[in-house]
Amino acid sequence: MNLPNKLTLSRLLAVVVITILYFVFGSVTWNLFVIFSLFVLASITDYFDGKIARKNNMITGFGKLADPLADKMLVITVLIILIDMGIIPYIWLLIIVVFRELMVSGIRLVALEGDRENVISADILGKAKTMTQMVSISMLLLYSALATLIENDFMKVFYYVSIVIFYISMVLLVVSGIEIFIKNRKNFKLK
Repeated sequence: MNLPNKLTLSRLLAVVVITILYFVFGSVTWNLFVIFSLFVLASITDYFDGKIARKNNMITGFGKLADPLADKMLVITVLIILIDMGIIPYIWLLIIVVFRELMVSGIRLVALEGDRENVISADILGKAKTMTQMVSISMLLLYSALATLIENDFMKVFYYVSIVIFYISMVLLVVSGIEIFIKNRKNFKLK
């Protein structure tokens, strides 16, 4: 197993550890800082696994499928935690994320049906969605940890900025999902 694939698997392990930490220790300050740190580290591995794979010609079919799957699992897990804590106020936002990610995963699987190498990679819009999503979720996790220690106007502003970036990521999520569907609609012709 090459290094990029190991980095992808480390993100899947981070999902398990974050889930256990939250549901065992809850939203105590130290635990929120640990979850924030794990999320940031896992997000960084997303950048490096793709960069290393492309630079060293280590792109594999496993990586093309597992990398976006690990990202989706990481994001969805942390969104569930943020909703459970009341940091993200609306569960319908999670439903949109899950729907879009399942749709895109389904499109990728259909694209694989006839050609094992025909895996749909993220384009610039998808990468912008991922970046804004990771940044906003990191900020919201940091806010959740800091808010247990500090309560002032700066924290309120930090929260609102984080939420605005999160909503921008939601717009990019929907638009990039529609774009992927339109670009691949030929795969869904009913016979």
